[in-house]
Amino acid sequence: MRWAFQDAILDLVTPLLGPDLALFSIHFICKPKGNGRRVPWHEDSAYWGRRINPMEVCTLWLALDPSTRENGCMMVIPRTHLGERAGFSDYEPVDTERNVFPTEIVRPQRDVSKRVYIELQPNHCSLHDAKIQHASEPNTSNLRRCGWTMRFCPTSVRFNQELFDGCHQVYLARGVDKGDNVYADPTRNRS
Repeated sequence: MRWAFQDAILDLVTPLLGPDLALFSIHFICKPKGNGRRVPWHEDSAYWGRRINPMEVCTLWLALDPSTRENGCMMVIPRTHLGERAGFSDYEPVDTERNVFPTEIVRPQRDVSKRVYIELQPNHCSLHDAKIQHASEPNTSNLRRCGWTMRFCPTSVRFNQELFDGCHQVYLARGVDKGDNVYADPTRNRS
């Protein structure tokens, strides 16, 4: 938790979200070497739905290992987080033997010819909006690909705790609350 609250981290998202920040989630995303499953095209916002209103989430993806085309780096379709349909794509089922998630944005709503590969070296990071379309190919290389994601929101966002079923905590990272939210204490372990 101390790392997620470092000024060096918060200073990267403040220009995008403002001075009052909430930490929505942190976790590691790891593709072991030779892992043959891909992450299908999706928008993070599709998984959070009405839990966050409005959907203003910035993910900071910090590379712990090199993240390259060979080991399945993230790809984005630029500017898909903008416009009327942003964050509201339609999804279709995909084979879970070959994909990490069971659904993917329908083909007519994604133009993979515009994809951009986000290649990073360790200690480098990328930032992406919860509504941008992104995916990654399988890691068929001999090199692990691991990143640490930290997801931040402005504190004016409302977190609907009822929809989280009491299994999710949000933390005030910087500034003051502006959305009448309840924040957990980052110095205490969850029981």
